[in-house]
Amino acid sequence: MQERINSIVFFENVELRYDNLPVLKHISLKIEQGEHCVILGANGSGKSTLIKLINCELYPSIIHEPFRREILGEERWVVSELRKSLGVVTNELHTRFAFERGELNGFETVISGFFGTLGLFDHLSIDSDQIAAAERAMERLGIQHLHAKRLSEMSTGELRKCIVARALVHPVKAILLDEPTVGLDIKAQLDFIEMMRSLAKSGTTVILVTHHIEEVFEEIEKAVLIKEGIIYASGNKDEVLNSVNLSEIFNTSLEVQKERGRYSIRPK
Repeated sequence: MQERINSIVFFENVELRYDNLPVLKHISLKIEQGEHCVILGANGSGKSTLIKLINCELYPSIIHEPFRREILGEERWVVSELRKSLGVVTNELHTRFAFERGELNGFETVISGFFGTLGLFDHLSIDSDQIAAAERAMERLGIQHLHAKRLSEMSTGELRKCIVARALVHPVKAILLDEPTVGLDIKAQLDFIEMMRSLAKSGTTVILVTHHIEEVFEEIEKAVLIKEGIIYASGNKDEVLNSVNLSEIFNTSLEVQKERGRYSIRPK
């Protein structure tokens, strides 16, 4: 029981198919509470499907024994309840706010996390505790100055931080970040990485899903490499993130370098 409580993700022999075509095959993955993790793979490797399995948008379609699929110790979740313990930030969500709800301000965007909606609507009732929690989430990320700013007037980085704060209105145990620096300029990328580090240091487990090794920050301990729907390698990041493994999952000859705790790659 204690093992279940301590695990954010516990998959054993998990498979998923679309139209009888295998997308994820024999996935075994364990991420403990407090174990910051990067899931790294090329476009089309299965990362997006794995994210949907973790955030309970999808469930395994093929069951082989032995089998185990648990998120925070539970086999099944109502998604609205899971969001109170697992925050999820995706580019799809960012795009919907940017293009559909540009009239919202930062505070309205953040507090909508309590309702799982794209902003606020007349039938929703907001109490003082929710207002205080939304303000704390914005303060935690240092974005109080975006309280009244319209999304249509924000930079990509500012809106992305509002969406992260939206996920943090609940006291989540972990946050899942999908390609979080896409569309950000260099300064905004660096700022966002520092924000991820701050979350990790404050006790929120960070699960980073990306194809950019440069985003792997110092506090991340575990690395998972995915290729063609299979976990190619998993373990301590310093053992997994090497030239041989990265060359294999990206199908090109690469050299991995590490300097002052941060990784980079170049053609070999």
